[in-house]
Amino acid sequence: SVYFFFFNDTATTEIYTEQIVGSVRCVQETGINAEYMGIINHKPRTQIQNLSMDRHTKFYDLQELETYGNQMIKLVCDLYQKQDQYPVHPNIKPGSVRQQLPEHPPQQGESFEDIIKDTEKLIFPNMTHWQHPKLFGYYPATISHAAVIADIFNNGFLSPGITWYCCPAAAELENHVMDWAAEFLHLPECFKFSSTGGGQICTTTCDAIMLTVHASKQLKMKEHGITNADPRITKLVAYISDMGYHFEKPIRMKDIPHVRKIPYKWNPEKADFELDPEDYRRAIEQDIKDGLIPFWVGINMGTTSTCQVDPIAEISAICKANGLFVCVDAAYLGAAQVCEEYEYLWKQLDNVDYYIVNFAKWMLSGLNGTMFWVKNRHEYISTFMAEDPEYLRSLNVDGYEIVNYKDWQSGQGHRFAALRVWYVIRKFGVEGLQENIRNVVSLSKYFESLLRSDKRFQIIGTVKSGLVCYRSVSYTHLT
Repeated sequence: SVYFFFFNDTATTEIYTEQIVGSVRCVQETGINAEYMGIINHKPRTQIQNLSMDRHTKFYDLQELETYGNQMIKLVCDLYQKQDQYPVHPNIKPGSVRQQLPEHPPQQGESFEDIIKDTEKLIFPNMTHWQHPKLFGYYPATISHAAVIADIFNNGFLSPGITWYCCPAAAELENHVMDWAAEFLHLPECFKFSSTGGGQICTTTCDAIMLTVHASKQLKMKEHGITNADPRITKLVAYISDMGYHFEKPIRMKDIPHVRKIPYKWNPEKADFELDPEDYRRAIEQDIKDGLIPFWVGINMGTTSTCQVDPIAEISAICKANGLFVCVDAAYLGAAQVCEEYEYLWKQLDNVDYYIVNFAKWMLSGLNGTMFWVKNRHEYISTFMAEDPEYLRSLNVDGYEIVNYKDWQSGQGHRFAALRVWYVIRKFGVEGLQENIRNVVSLSKYFESLLRSDKRFQIIGTVKSGLVCYRSVSYTHLT
């Protein structure tokens, strides 16, 4: 394929025309098979003339796509139905899969029959089956048929999603589903594109957290007039609880020199962990006294190990009063905000700058599905903006504020994950999402009742979601 860049003005186009035409001649003279060629037309509105374009090609064979695509869908359905006939985790040693693969890649293409057969016989049995009915480890990684169907379309018409112009439907649908989700999760209005905020769908929760650390660091440096060469850059301080270990990697990747871990404390009377907001106040005040610069705090809404909820309202109020940016990681439990009985969660978000929920965990969307909202989108994207080359420049059209997701992240390309979330929301509706959450919670409550009726076990913490933490009373060496 030969790619052409077209520019907003005739003069720029004229400058590059000879270079582009020269490249086309080079392709022709070297004998490279170019199925799609173009002719540059020296007119104010540059046009490409298609010489020939047969979409039924070796590298996108529509007949094979239909035949083997249907075969793959049937295979997925068949294997999904009999997952319980396989162990959750394969009984193999590290390296076992690689030993069954050829040492060198094939020089000639192989048939889909053989590739799909190996998928069934080699790949599926050696997977850890996260959709298995007996998987109780880690955390949920939910998927639905709606999400799978959406990904078929998405992969069929791959869009890099760099700017609005790269795929207007992708950009605007993501804007819209972020506002939809903000509405049914009862987030403050300021997190919507219709207000000062907005959001994007990130690959993982940690990726989103790193973006918040980056933006907060840059804004705090600007506030204090700190450059990268300024030694004061070594005075920045971040704050997390000692159960917020997932915050640590993003903080390290952004070279934050000081991290304060505020400890949870065990309350034996309540058989639960507690976090004192005043510990944050004391730590921040001491750091300021020592000449350091507190700038960011990571707060948990549902820790991975025990689903603890930090006292969000109290901590965020203390931190905002001292000029910190507040990030809430609600990767798992935040999905429960779709249900009215979890009002106590969304009522604590008034002082939050960044809010994260992973729809791949409890919202049936699969990866990537990390919904990441910001309270002030213009302030946020100002920390990522760089001088764009001509081909990436885009202007607001008729007063409409275009969202270019390259300006929201470190990379350029942005996956069309919004299509999957859109399919899930439309297929099940808000009531369906609520039903899914409540079904899981009811199962966990039933399991909790079984444990409480058995004196051999003790419940650890309050069961507020699909996670039940317990231990053996008599055989503590087993837990």
